[in-house]
Amino acid sequence: MLVVFFIGTAGSGKSTLVSALYNWMDEQGYDVAVVNLDPAAEYLPYVPDVDIRERINARKIMRQFKLGPNASIIASVDMAVAEADRIKEEIGAVGAPIVLVDTPGQMELFAFRESGSYLVKRLSDTHNVVVYVGDATYMQSPEGFATTALLALSSRIRFKLPQVVAVNKIDLLTEDQLDRISMWASDSEALADLLESAPLGRELLRASLGLGGIGDLVFVSALNGTGLDKLYYAIQLHYTGGEDQQMPP
Repeated sequence: MLVVFFIGTAGSGKSTLVSALYNWMDEQGYDVAVVNLDPAAEYLPYVPDVDIRERINARKIMRQFKLGPNASIIASVDMAVAEADRIKEEIGAVGAPIVLVDTPGQMELFAFRESGSYLVKRLSDTHNVVVYVGDATYMQSPEGFATTALLALSSRIRFKLPQVVAVNKIDLLTEDQLDRISMWASDSEALADLLESAPLGRELLRASLGLGGIGDLVFVSALNGTGLDKLYYAIQLHYTGGEDQQMPP
């Protein structure tokens, strides 16, 4: 079983991208399941096969313990640790060889806490990939790109899994803007020279990009479907070395 975790900051379009990729794979004839791990989601653009909200609901926890929104999500994710085995059993019962996992919108409340890291390790199988979702409209500035690169590197360090960086919302940018983002990914010197940060900040950026902090980019649009095939094959590349583990009928 291949388990794909979608990670990214709020507003990057994780849930919409999960829905778009799920629909694309279903249309191609792949057997795929989708899991929602966001206990605070008010609306999902897909119907999850496994939904953590059936066991833990952040809004109910907020009312019960008189917590704020962020504290209720933290408490919910911590509580989900106790449900990890049951959630994994539900995923296994679905029986799909490919599972897309949508994580909480507030990345910092999930990715950078022990409970979130534990859930990823516990729910995953022998084959796992992280898709870090970046917002193209944010990455079009040097500062936004640099921040995304550092967060993507943090995700790699945190989860210790193969990672694909999906640049989402490309339908909102011009070809020149997308070319500039692509150039920055391969030319850390050009990017560092554009930043107005202190020398130490520029050196940290050069070092992180030199270590593959941003990795290979896959440009996608969850809105119009551009690049979904490339995203799927990038995920498969980490799993099988480029060979489909399940070809469409």
